[in-house]
Amino acid sequence: MAKDYYETLGIPHDASQEQVKAAYKELAKKYHPDLNKDKGAEEKFKEVQHAYSVLGDEQKRRNYDQFGSEAERFSGGGFGPGGFQGTADFEDIFESFGFGRGFSDIFGAEFGGSRRRGPARGQDLLVRLNLSFEEAAFGTKKEIEIERIEECGTCNGSGARPGTGSKQCDTCRGSGVERSTRRTFIGIIQTQTTCRKCHGTGEIISEPCRDCSGNGRVRKRKKITITVPEGIDTGNQLRLKGQGNAGEHGASHGDIIAVVYMEPHEIFKRDGEDIYMEAPISFSEASLGAEIEVPTLRGKAKLKIPAGTQSGTIFRMQDRGIKILGKNERGDEYVKAIVRTPEKLSKRERELLEKLAEEEEVSRSRKSFFDKFKGMFG
Repeated sequence: MAKDYYETLGIPHDASQEQVKAAYKELAKKYHPDLNKDKGAEEKFKEVQHAYSVLGDEQKRRNYDQFGSEAERFSGGGFGPGGFQGTADFEDIFESFGFGRGFSDIFGAEFGGSRRRGPARGQDLLVRLNLSFEEAAFGTKKEIEIERIEECGTCNGSGARPGTGSKQCDTCRGSGVERSTRRTFIGIIQTQTTCRKCHGTGEIISEPCRDCSGNGRVRKRKKITITVPEGIDTGNQLRLKGQGNAGEHGASHGDIIAVVYMEPHEIFKRDGEDIYMEAPISFSEASLGAEIEVPTLRGKAKLKIPAGTQSGTIFRMQDRGIKILGKNERGDEYVKAIVRTPEKLSKRERELLEKLAEEEEVSRSRKSFFDKFKGMFG
C-alpha cells in the first residue's frame, strides 16, 4: 500500500504550505544521516524528503490529493524515493543546518543528480478522462476542455515587449549558470547552479511584455480531442506528446497525461477483457431446457440452457468480451443463470405445480435426508 505523505510528515490533510515546510524542516534535521547515525535514519530521511517534494509543491499536492501516489508517475519534475534533487527550499533548509548554500548540489553529485542549464521544459498536465462503458470498450474520439499554460502570442514567448530587445545577463555573463567553490567537511566542492537573475536564459529583458508580465507564457482554456483506443480500462493512461504546459522562454512543451475512469454499466460488469452479467430464467426453462436471448456488446445472441440447469450456473460465451488492448483478440462473456421463483401464481399455474408436486418423490427424498441426519447422532 502506498504511504500517506501527510502521515509521513505528521500533518493533517488541510495543513497550510507553511505547516508543510515547517514539518519537513524539523523531520529532515532529525533524520539527516550526517546528524543522526541511528540505523534506519537515512531511509526515513529519504521518505520525509520525498513526501515534501510532493506536498511542498502546490501543483503536485493538488494532483496527489486528487489521484494519490499515481499522480507522481506523470509529474514534470521532482524525484522518486531514494533520489535527491536540490530546490530552493531544500537549500534554505540545508543552510539552516550550518552546511551553507549549495549543499543540495553535493547530494546531486553524490547520488547522480545534476543541475539544469537553460529554460525548463513545460510541466506535464494530468487530466481525468471520464468514459462510458461503451466508449471504453469500442474506442472513441473524446473532446475535453483543459486549462494550460501557453506561449504568449504577443511576445511569442520571449517575455519582451514587442519592438524591444534584451541584454546579456551581467551575473552569469550569458552562460545561464552561476559557479562557486566552497570548502565543506568532505573537501572543496565546486558547484554550478542556474543563474538566479536570468533563470538560465543568459539574457535580461529590458522591457517586459505587458500581456505576460515578462514571463513569456499565459494561462488559457482550450478544447482538445483525445483518440481513445478500443479496450481501454480504468487506470490506463493516454499520453499526448507536446500538448502540456509550454516551457520557459521557448523550451519544449510538456505532455498531457489522461487518466481513464470508466463509468459502470447497468447490465455488464467488467474484469479485464471479460464481461459478466446475470440472466433470469424461469423454473420451466431451467427444468426443461431452453434457448434464450442475452445481450452482448454487439447486440443480442442465442444462449442454450440445458435441461436441469441450477440457479447460479455460469455459461461462457467465447470471444464476446472486450478487445484486448493492442491485440487482435477478445475476452469472453460470462452469463450467470438465475432461476426466478414466481411471487404470484395464477390459479392454473398453482394447479399445475400442485400436480407436479404429487408426481415428485418428495416424501422419499425427505425421508432419505432425515435418515442421514438421524444417523449423524446415533
